[in-house]
Amino acid sequence: MKIRPVDQYDDILPVLSISDLISGGEATALLVKDRLTLYTGEWWENPSWGCDILDRFQSSRITEADLDTVSSALSAYVRETKGVQDVQNVTCILSGRQIRWSCTVLTEEGTSNVVFSAVY
Repeated sequence: MKIRPVDQYDDILPVLSISDLISGGEATALLVKDRLTLYTGEWWENPSWGCDILDRFQSSRITEADLDTVSSALSAYVRETKGVQDVQNVTCILSGRQIRWSCTVLTEEGTSNVVFSAVY
């Protein structure tokens, strides 16, 4: 898999040559992050696509007791990503209204770390 690189603000960078594309485990990790940050209904071409896991909690506050459920749901969602073989070393931390989820994604090309933060 090859994917366009992004800057520190997740804006897509221009590619002048195919060698500028990201590949391997790093590309899969970037795809995972893209999928996690796309909320349901945000993509005009297919409004049903997106990560609806945190949307479920907009009407109520997430507590420490909910972290296992949220973490398991995010792990299952990430496992559905093309190129992901497994998700390991999962951590899920709640700080106020911010949730921080991280993992190691195993792919055919190697491993990569993924960090996802969201304010709900």
